[in-house]
Amino acid sequence: MTRVISSVALSIAVTSFAAADIGVVESTGGFQMPNAAYPYVSAIGASQNPRLHGFDFGPIDVPNAQSLLLANWYFENYAYNGGSTPPGAASNDNWLDGSSTASLTVTLRAGSAMISNNTYALVQTGVNGNNRFWQLTESARNTNLAGGLGIGSYSVEFSNTFSFNVWTGFVSQGSSTTAVSTATFNVVPAPGAIALFGVAGLVGMRRRR
Repeated sequence: MTRVISSVALSIAVTSFAAADIGVVESTGGFQMPNAAYPYVSAIGASQNPRLHGFDFGPIDVPNAQSLLLANWYFENYAYNGGSTPPGAASNDNWLDGSSTASLTVTLRAGSAMISNNTYALVQTGVNGNNRFWQLTESARNTNLAGGLGIGSYSVEFSNTFSFNVWTGFVSQGSSTTAVSTATFNVVPAPGAIALFGVAGLVGMRRRR
């Protein structure tokens, strides 16, 4: 599945500045999982990809060394001076630069119980006018989201936060966080373990007869 960066800035992200001209064009995870080589699943933008919210990564056979890798994250955002909205306002004079930051927060849950909550830094990889492109730092890539988990059902939540510059007579920092996208997966026992369990069950039944 091919990941395509949109060239048009779409005002999709939920922002903390109502009058600000800021937003997110794309927020896409690149994953490696047993049932697909390297699929891209998107929270925002890249309409050719599956949607991350409600996505099921399927069964992961952790005891048999299968994994669910967060290989990388692709993020594109923008900020610009949108004029006077409302008239006379200066709060929508915004911009991104080399000091701007972005991050990915990943929260893992079993039911309502939180297992882990990690925030990974994104680094700028490109600029196109008012838009900036980001990816995970090298050290954060290929994180195994299913590592060390026991057999059961899990959900994993993803969201991005980014900073931008605001001019209101002086420079200050604003921030925005995207809506949370939640996906699911199951950790299943190794096939050999299921077979052994079946044999043990048959033996037990024979002993009870």
